[in-house]
Amino acid sequence: MSNSAQTTKTSAAAQAAARGENAPSGSNAGVVPAPHIDLAASHPARIFGRMSPTECKRRLLHILPGLLPTILWFIPHKDPLSWDCRAWLGLIIGGIGIATAVKYRRIARRDEASNPACILGYTVPIFFLLMVIPAHAELGLATLAIISFGDGFATVGGLLLPGPRLPWNKQKSWAGFLCFLTFAVPWSAMVYWGESRPAVSFSVALFVGGTATLFAAICESVNSRIDDNIRVGAAAAVGIVTAHFAAAAWL
Repeated sequence: MSNSAQTTKTSAAAQAAARGENAPSGSNAGVVPAPHIDLAASHPARIFGRMSPTECKRRLLHILPGLLPTILWFIPHKDPLSWDCRAWLGLIIGGIGIATAVKYRRIARRDEASNPACILGYTVPIFFLLMVIPAHAELGLATLAIISFGDGFATVGGLLLPGPRLPWNKQKSWAGFLCFLTFAVPWSAMVYWGESRPAVSFSVALFVGGTATLFAAICESVNSRIDDNIRVGAAAAVGIVTAHFAAAAWL
């Protein structure tokens, strides 16, 4: 075979491979295999059993502030909270919110440039309760526990665990709803119990934290255009205050 014929045949094979056709019969020379595309790697945002790196960072930022109340267990502070203590708590909460807003693009989901409602829904209810009801810091701190652990782990459970959808909202799952309760009920009760002055029994704390968490989980699960954090934050704050004063009246 002449060099020109070999060149022509190789060129034809390459063009056929590029079009996804079979190479000319008689030889495999010059055939370029089609590249393998890993769909899971090219679209990692939401795959069953996995979370993208961005979503992992988003969940960590959402959940970790829920551990902040434990710091007050080891720092002597007055009851009601002094203005100095409230100022420090306000700076911490505000600082987290501002830092999140500035660096939001690092945790933003697809087609999302900013989300002030998400940040305000998280921080405002906590800040409001700590400033307005300083004699019961457990209310603001338990609200933080519900928002961080409840809403945070609900998303994790919904993404990673299989299960049926909620009958009242097909976009939410029972796995996410139950994860909200599983993580937020005991942690909000623990935070409430650890900060209450005078001290209360853990059963009372479980009633208050459990009631507020259930109300927040229901509000989070409904089909609404209002941001999840706004619904969860408002519901947690209203639920914790209502359950707290109901327990004080009945017990």
